[in-house]
Amino acid sequence: MEKNIYLYLLGIASFVLLFSNCNDNDKDGKAVNITIKNATNISGDIFAINVQEGVPLQLEAFVMPRSAESAKISYRIEGASTGAISISESGLVTPLSTTPATGTIPVPLGTDTIIATVEDGSGTFVRYPVRVISSTVIVSSITIQSAGQTPEIEKGKTFNLAQYVTVNPTNATDRTVTYSSENENVATVDQNGLITAAGSPGQTTRVTITANDRGKASASCFLTIAAEAPLYVAHPVSDKWKLSSNLGTKEGAPENLLDDKNSTFWAPAIDTRPIYSPECWLDIDPGEIIKFGRLGYRHRSLNYSHLQLHSFKLLVKKTESDEWTDLGVYTTEPLKVDNYQLFEATPTEARYIRLYLIKGHLRDGKTDWDYSESGNVSIGDIQVYKYNR
Repeated sequence: MEKNIYLYLLGIASFVLLFSNCNDNDKDGKAVNITIKNATNISGDIFAINVQEGVPLQLEAFVMPRSAESAKISYRIEGASTGAISISESGLVTPLSTTPATGTIPVPLGTDTIIATVEDGSGTFVRYPVRVISSTVIVSSITIQSAGQTPEIEKGKTFNLAQYVTVNPTNATDRTVTYSSENENVATVDQNGLITAAGSPGQTTRVTITANDRGKASASCFLTIAAEAPLYVAHPVSDKWKLSSNLGTKEGAPENLLDDKNSTFWAPAIDTRPIYSPECWLDIDPGEIIKFGRLGYRHRSLNYSHLQLHSFKLLVKKTESDEWTDLGVYTTEPLKVDNYQLFEATPTEARYIRLYLIKGHLRDGKTDWDYSESGNVSIGDIQVYKYNR
């Protein structure tokens, strides 16, 4: 019995000694690899550290094995500095390169190469280029909604072009723009984008919007002096707009209907076509009450795996609690993708507009509505017009 106890205690002691030796070996480990967590992949298998102009960056190292994590890491610039950065021994990078006041902005503004070394006698180190990136974001483009691209204005009347203008990207450093008229005898434009018609009916001029930053991105619209005020004007799309449907989405997104690009679309989760089943509607809320009088609709670019919208009913109401007012059923022209088809209705004060989708256009070789077929139904671009008289 005493012999068994002795053997048992000896076994425990051996296990403890083995575990203790493993810990000792782990503590004595040397670094075999080091990487910098701040590094990013810039091309293929090339990694670099990007630091934004004027914003210091503290580097963070990852050392393997774990036993070497506590070892000191030292940092230095390799060779002669280009003046792009300075770096402390503890790894604080201070960008020194700055964006030039004029001309093209280099990418990057400057580069120095740094070396991070594990100071544990292992000789383990890693080398990275550190690139200083300009904090200035240039305007890449200016876009004009289609309703602002070819406005028609009566002499003496005004048109607010700015509400249709978008400066891209939204984080551009200087998003201000300058408006100019090619012929001020036809129309003038102030720096808030308000155009005033001055010419005679039929005259035209180009109005140009130019970014004020060094990129000088620009866009133009072509204005025509109208014989009389247009009967309808497009209500500009803004972040106040909301779209909703009683059906889920099979493809695309409802927001695509407002982006003025007929390459995008929304396909509701309709099970059977061309007679849409289950019933489907799209609700449009432009965020305010308008005197609604016309709907613009454009098919998406042709894709024969989908059916295009054939017919729909227009319903409107002024407040959420009101009953829907039926403005009638409308039929689209098939295969027309280049221009909006315009559908006029009795001008009605409304905030909520419903498109009750009825049918899709028949496929080639189909002669009636009595067949059923599963598949997607593409809904294209939509414009809402206000009555202007």
